Amino acid sequence: MARTSMTIPYSCSLDEAQEKISSILSKKKFKMTTIKTGENVWKKGTGLMTAMQFVKVDFGQNECVLSAWIQVGLGSVGGGEMDLTGVVGALPKKQLMKVLEEIKQAF
Repeated sequence: MARTSMTIPYSCSLDEAQEKISSILSKKKFKMTTIKTGENVWKKGTGLMTAMQFVKVDFGQNECVLSAWIQVGLGSVGGGEMDLTGVVGALPKKQLMKVLEEIKQAF
């Protein structure tokens, strides 16, 4: 699994942190889904026009870990996970990095 991870500390309650992240991702048209690995993630896109974007959020003691990646292909068929580095899929990777930075700035 090739994923880009970012750890963000927070000083608010867990519920407030979850609400901030959910609000930003919903505003950006991400939808909560369960992928075939059984993980609950936020997903944007179908892979038809551009690569699908994924964000997984894990909460720990006063910090959250965001894992993000893109996947090229249609639906669940196609390539594997790609982290947010490199040239392939540069536009969706850049868009997803902006979303991560927006979440980081919210804290």
